[in-house]
Amino acid sequence: MGDASKELQENRPIIYVTGFGPFDSHPVNASQIAVEKLVKQNLESDLGVKLVTEIVKVEYEYVKKTVPQRWKELKPKLVVHVGVSGMAETLTLEQLAHNHEYTRSDNCGCLPNQGSCCPDGDPVLKSGIRMDLISSKLNKMIHLKLSCAKSTDPGRFLCDFIYYLSLNEDRIRAAFIHVPPLSKFSAQDISASIAAAIKEMYAQVLELENEEQKEV
Repeated sequence: MGDASKELQENRPIIYVTGFGPFDSHPVNASQIAVEKLVKQNLESDLGVKLVTEIVKVEYEYVKKTVPQRWKELKPKLVVHVGVSGMAETLTLEQLAHNHEYTRSDNCGCLPNQGSCCPDGDPVLKSGIRMDLISSKLNKMIHLKLSCAKSTDPGRFLCDFIYYLSLNEDRIRAAFIHVPPLSKFSAQDISASIAAAIKEMYAQVLELENEEQKEV
């Protein structure tokens, strides 16, 4: 990832997107490859934003340190985390994240303290972004190769964990997308669908911002 201060100096709203590196049965992580290809999806020119992408380690402590730091440095308008699921057949938009019951060891063989993301936090955090609306819109886009679905089960591993951390920072500006492995779809097709979802998410964030300003 580029220097945070340099990104801020460009004075454009920032969309921060992460993918995960290799783990277990995914020596090549589809989320990493698809996120790396987002630069070719014209998000910056189409939305008037600065796209910042980063591939994060599949480690609880690394994620717990990195995510709050990025929120502070970048002050992003939208944060979208992307992860792979071997069971996914679609682009899967996660609506919520869980705080407790993390029992699967990370790449370092470690677990989070007390098996929790934020021990004193709420059991579940829900994104203010309407994933059902985005799923409906994407499924009408005939140029996309992946269908899209909403989910409420991110899986109690690093995907769930990183999502909870971001929702704990800002529930209106955080989202998580599960993608299928590269054996099911090409990285280019996955990336195109992620970009379409990001555009819809960003539109919702701007709409929610406008509503909040009217209430002030």
